[in-house]
Amino acid sequence: MEPLKAISFEIRAPVMSFRKPRYENYQLSYSIPPKTMIAGMIANAYNHGEKFFYEMLKDFQYGIVTLSIRGKFKDLWRAIQGKGEEGGERQVFLREKFFYPHFRIYIRSEKYINEIHDALKNPQNIVYLGLSEELIEISNVQEIVMEPEHTDLVDTIIPLDWMDKVSGMVWRESLENLKAFLPPQVESMVVNYSVEFKGMNRTKREPGESVELLVISGGRFKLKEKIKAYRGLGGDCIIFV
Repeated sequence: MEPLKAISFEIRAPVMSFRKPRYENYQLSYSIPPKTMIAGMIANAYNHGEKFFYEMLKDFQYGIVTLSIRGKFKDLWRAIQGKGEEGGERQVFLREKFFYPHFRIYIRSEKYINEIHDALKNPQNIVYLGLSEELIEISNVQEIVMEPEHTDLVDTIIPLDWMDKVSGMVWRESLENLKAFLPPQVESMVVNYSVEFKGMNRTKREPGESVELLVISGGRFKLKEKIKAYRGLGGDCIIFV
């Protein structure tokens, strides 16, 4: 393994949620922002059109560390289904949200590393993640070189098929309370889409490949054997997905 050039940055906000697909009235949230949401946030900040998002996504990998979450709650509101139609039906919605989440994110890309850096340093649009009304703060954007290492500790995410390699879990001392309301979870996340365009207009979008992850918010996995990972900031041990 060679040293890896990457972009590191942090995101935080008073409130964030990362809605899982296929949930309507009760909208569950992923425990971490998925790859497609991070890529979408960057593409929106870069402001080069929807095509750029799908092109970047083909070459885009990320790693993530949960630095803080102060709580989790459910937001309730009423909305009208079928807006613009006479007699639209009112529905009640519940949505899971995180209170003051803070993440450190690592991104690698062979083709678009400069564009990603420019988008994060000088966003051309208002930056949000998930819901458009939930604005976020981006900080500590930097290009770094991540050194490879063999380690038995991995932060936040591992492939689900590594589950039999896990010997234990270690929480950051300041975030040990997270295990009470955010225990390790299995998350299935879409990582790309099948799309078709006619000119600049998208005519087709279907979910493509997905990845199954085991996620531990605010902690790291202790493995039975050493694996190849990359050393990030603050002692982070990262694998990219």
